Amino acid sequence: MPKYRQSYTLFKRGKYYYYRTYTPDGVRTTAHTTGCTSLTAARLYCDKLYKEGRIFVSSKTFSEYAKDFFNENSVYVRDNALSTSTIIAYNSAIKTTFIPLIGNRKLEDITHTFLKSLRQAMLDAGMSPATIRMRMKVLHIVVKSAYLDGIIARDPFDFLRELKEKSRSRDALTIEEVKLLYNEVPDSIKPAILILALTGMRMSEFSAVSAADVLEDDGIRYIHLERQYLYGKFQPLKNKKPRDIPISAGLVPFIKDTNLKAKKLFTVHVNPVIKTFKDSSERLLSAHSLRHFFISSSKSYGVNHLKVEAIAGHSLKGIQEVYTSFHVQDLAEIIKWQEWAMDEITGKTV
Repeated sequence: MPKYRQSYTLFKRGKYYYYRTYTPDGVRTTAHTTGCTSLTAARLYCDKLYKEGRIFVSSKTFSEYAKDFFNENSVYVRDNALSTSTIIAYNSAIKTTFIPLIGNRKLEDITHTFLKSLRQAMLDAGMSPATIRMRMKVLHIVVKSAYLDGIIARDPFDFLRELKEKSRSRDALTIEEVKLLYNEVPDSIKPAILILALTGMRMSEFSAVSAADVLEDDGIRYIHLERQYLYGKFQPLKNKKPRDIPISAGLVPFIKDTNLKAKKLFTVHVNPVIKTFKDSSERLLSAHSLRHFFISSSKSYGVNHLKVEAIAGHSLKGIQEVYTSFHVQDLAEIIKWQEWAMDEITGKTV
């Protein structure tokens, strides 16, 4: 980790000591008096200015320093082995939020007080606390790097308290709501509703599945899931671990090679229906709530909770991670629930 290099020199003019600073480009700034007559006192004076962030002058703007910071071949990205999705998210925060807001601001003018006012401005603009925390994390990475590079004299994020909010979790759709959703959408989307609700796959995972991913082992058909389609390209799964999802015979015909179109269709047809459900905003309902339906409904039906978590792709914690390992045959009890839920959703029960 680079160490900040002291950026001032002292010299005596008459009875007083003066100091000069140097920019990262080696340009010498105007001399200023310390008001001190001894070298020791002058150094103490300059060190105090340094700690207060007032001794170093840089003309570099945030935009000049940050515009290429998260490019695929940048030093930071290579050193930290960022994933493609993270690179895209970080670049989006820089280009859509910070360059428009503070792009022309000098790095030295991004102070602790300014950060608090910037954060409040984002709140006033309607940005959620969770989004602001992510954006500020990205900003901190850039600003801290500027500090370590010696471009600014201190990290303005020191002692900045994290923005807090009451935690809320996304609610699950009920079986009645999934049934209503299934009946309200066009026929072309009904298969996607069933697959997402009865397998617990994320939309990005479902988008990457094709008929070739449906395999069979000892009479049990299952989806072998090992990738997702995110930000316009195929990528490894969120937790990097492939998983097998048993499926009932009734679901097999719905696994096709056209799933990439599903996300766009959901935006047009599914989300408007979900918004009509009671307290949808407060419950944070969305298409992702179909995944939550899978988890909550199958557990309520009596499927072993560890098996449900394994099918959904959640990472098991602690000793469960060490001693729990399922094969597709072990997970087959989910099929009975799938058959029941499918009949309920499609209205085949009497």
